[in-house]
Amino acid sequence: MLTTAVCWPLFIPHKAPDEGRFGAPMFLLRDMVIPNHPPLTDAALGLGPAAARAVPQDTALWALGYFVDASHWVRFAMVGACLIGGLAAAELARRLTLDSAGAGASATPGSGLVRMTPSLVSQLIAPTMLLWNPFVVERLLQGQWSLVIAVLLLPAVVLATQMGSALWRTSVIAAAGLTPTGALLAGITGLVAARNNRDRAWIATTTVAVSSPWLIASLLNPSAAGPSDAAGAAAFAARAEAHVGTLGSLLGLGGIWNKQAVPLTREAGFSAIMVLVLLVLMGLGFRRVWDSRERWRGLMIAGALSIVLVALAATTPGILVMGWALEHIPGAGLLRDAQKWIALAVPAYVILAASGAEYLARRARGATADVGQWLAAGVSALIIIAAVPTLPADVAPLRPIPSWEGWSAVSGVVALDDDSVAVLPAGSYRIINGRPVLDPATKILPAPVVSSGELIVSGQSVSGEGATTVERTLLGGATSPAEVDLALQSLRDQGIGWVLVENSPGNFGDSADIVAALDPVYTTADLQLYHVPGVIKPTTRPSQGAYAAAWLTFGIWALCLLAGLLAALLEALLPRRR
Repeated sequence: MLTTAVCWPLFIPHKAPDEGRFGAPMFLLRDMVIPNHPPLTDAALGLGPAAARAVPQDTALWALGYFVDASHWVRFAMVGACLIGGLAAAELARRLTLDSAGAGASATPGSGLVRMTPSLVSQLIAPTMLLWNPFVVERLLQGQWSLVIAVLLLPAVVLATQMGSALWRTSVIAAAGLTPTGALLAGITGLVAARNNRDRAWIATTTVAVSSPWLIASLLNPSAAGPSDAAGAAAFAARAEAHVGTLGSLLGLGGIWNKQAVPLTREAGFSAIMVLVLLVLMGLGFRRVWDSRERWRGLMIAGALSIVLVALAATTPGILVMGWALEHIPGAGLLRDAQKWIALAVPAYVILAASGAEYLARRARGATADVGQWLAAGVSALIIIAAVPTLPADVAPLRPIPSWEGWSAVSGVVALDDDSVAVLPAGSYRIINGRPVLDPATKILPAPVVSSGELIVSGQSVSGEGATTVERTLLGGATSPAEVDLALQSLRDQGIGWVLVENSPGNFGDSADIVAALDPVYTTADLQLYHVPGVIKPTTRPSQGAYAAAWLTFGIWALCLLAGLLAALLEALLPRRR
């Protein structure tokens, strides 16, 4: 039921409002752009002009989408993560309460009903806390589906670590490692939950191996992974929600920087009360978790530290420190979106909420044990659900929507040569069917797409790692034929053979005169493709060694992902051999 509440929009078909203008539906929501058959580009391998933020995710979607629509794999991954993570959370709760709850369930004589026990109460509440919380909703609305998968799998990382199954642990960390942040979240969680130094060494090695696609790509392309715009520190800092402040937002697992990705109910007055009530519920179970085993303590300490550090990063001194790091430390851009790191608190929240519910259930035992314990479970679930009471409706924008018509034709044309494609308007985002969407050209076109990666956050510009010279040439315009010729020559010298103009609000600058001098090739209501006349200078592509390294690291990640399947096969075969 919880999985259905989170994932239902992924399976809802959507018809185009205007069949003559729009193409086939696809997942389009902010950072979520999933073509049915993604192309294999340098960017998909992490070797493009921008930082390798989407590897091995994009490489995997290309490989899987070669046979079956990539959107189906995204659906499969989301549902699988919800089920695996939810079951792992329930198992962690069962282990926590095993000593006191006994067998877990017993039949009530003559009633035909199953008696509720504290162990079952906690097993119901643990997956509820994991799947139904502001972090999951806000990150899905931001389009960061692979980050959500990583967070949902954190309880599975803890469980695999406790069980001592090295291959399963490797597989879960690799699944979380679809995105660089996910690999680090899983690795840190595994290290905290590890029982001994041997397990920690295995987890550390696995995390490095799973992270190798983006680590090696960053080493091979240092300009893309170099310093970032210091303005990103303030723009992407955790945000205070209504009536609770920044710390209160983080304690409630909210506080994402983008207000448009926050459900409306989070801005209502009762959200502050629900944060307090949720903390009370977890406080009821704190003592039992703290006194049970040392590994639970580590998860709680890690969760508390993550919230405190993220809150500090949103203060004026914290923003200054983060800005300095972004400007001077290569790769610090991974830390820029600070709020996502409170995901480290999710395993602790799952355990504490389950323990708090168990506490209420134990207090309710007596003559009306069945009714009292069901009531305790219901109250605990309502406390969690009330933090985002409209979750199923809030995630509705995840449903596929029709994109602009003409992407297939544009892709076929630009694939005829190796020239790069410049896009207008400037910036990273477009408005499609009323939705803000990462420019689909970067994910759909089988050619290098040159963009500055600039983001506008609350009216503030945050520059990216892309080639700004091309945008300056186009936006600067030209007032005479001589200046037009100079602009075209500049585009040719930078390897730009194509200019794609997209029908979206944005900054077109004074590009009209330059665009008018280009050769029109293909035109629809929303896409106009132009060719730059003249001889295009070949662009510098990654070396054969870089490609070989990218494929090798992707293979390492894939082997780590399949390790769990190998473990299952061995477990199935070994008993037969005996």
